[in-house]
Amino acid sequence: MSSSSIARRYVRVLPEIYCSEEPSAMARCYAITLWQPTALLSHRTAAWLYGWIEEPAVFEISLGPGLKPRLPSWITMYRRTLPAGERVVHGGLPVPIEPRTLIDCVAVMTLQDAARLVDQRLTTDVDRDQVTSLIGRTPNLRGNKRASGLIATASIGFASEPERVLGRTLIVLGLRMRVNYRVGDYICDLVDEWAMVIVEVDGREFHSAPEVFSKDRRRQNHLVLEGWLVLRYSAFDVLSDPEKVAREIVEVVRRRRNSRKRRT
Repeated sequence: MSSSSIARRYVRVLPEIYCSEEPSAMARCYAITLWQPTALLSHRTAAWLYGWIEEPAVFEISLGPGLKPRLPSWITMYRRTLPAGERVVHGGLPVPIEPRTLIDCVAVMTLQDAARLVDQRLTTDVDRDQVTSLIGRTPNLRGNKRASGLIATASIGFASEPERVLGRTLIVLGLRMRVNYRVGDYICDLVDEWAMVIVEVDGREFHSAPEVFSKDRRRQNHLVLEGWLVLRYSAFDVLSDPEKVAREIVEVVRRRRNSRKRRT
């Protein structure tokens, strides 16, 4: 078939690679590996393939030295060669292992998105020790310093995005509270046992469902009668100004700890 016939009947994806229709994101991934067989689909592309994030606008690859392909606008290349132990085939496509992918994403994402991804992954499917070990073996690699900081302040075990944001902000301020922790018969959002302080982040259903409101009031009354101080914040307030909310909690916990220390 002539070049002109191919151009009329097929969509060009990459040099010498065509598709019968507009290629999907997955088709583009396979096309990249056909075009550059030694390339790794990395960074946010790997994160998407792992199911961590939504489909990215730009496809990112890692390619070793000596290869200088002309890249289309929808591909970003990082010049590097990862050792065999950091490479894996996932869904038939070559990607970095999950801990390396997490570090890579931290290096290129906004701080807010990177923090969310670290918290989510350490809560679910990426081992903190593996990431820390990988950072230690490659101390000068891009993203390591930022990843170390985000791991140290990770909010793990949260049940909602407002809880995650508040938990991380508290850790940054030096207060690490227990997350979704059982107090008696109840599971509480954030707990400091020493100060006997419970922090609850109320979602929209707290205000819209009468039965939820009544049940929660009975729960709170029981905790207060047992000597706990219960602080309540709306999800809106937490997400609007998490640092303000966190600083108020830190101050209350500090005072309660000091007061209880004087009594013992």
